[in-house]
Amino acid sequence: MSASSFSIKSNASDRELVFSDARRDYFTVELRGSGVRAVGGVYDAGGLAELFAKLATFERPWSGAETWESVEGEFSIAATCSALGEVRFSVCIRGMLGGPEQWEVSASLVSELGQLPGIAAHAESFLEVVASA
Repeated sequence: MSASSFSIKSNASDRELVFSDARRDYFTVELRGSGVRAVGGVYDAGGLAELFAKLATFERPWSGAETWESVEGEFSIAATCSALGEVRFSVCIRGMLGGPEQWEVSASLVSELGQLPGIAAHAESFLEVVASA
């Protein structure tokens, strides 16, 4: 994908987390796959590139969760790693925050430890567009 979008594809299912529609301080995130589809807008991606960069430094499984949440709470992502190197991204997309029909969709997708440097490189390229668009 180009710098204007990138995705994380699950190794365990057809789920995919797509980052697109880059604008200054804004992007769209979509979680899609069998049984789930949610789209939301995310404002202020400060710190998200650092999360992916940190994940890329791990050469071995780690303990605990590495997390990031947008300032307004419309998107969060957490990455954990099993002893076998299976990386689970748990994501939550929220919409209509504070409104009477507020909604929230949470799901996970699975990747591998060895894929993190590539994911981080795509994220960095995409988030540069968001920072400078």
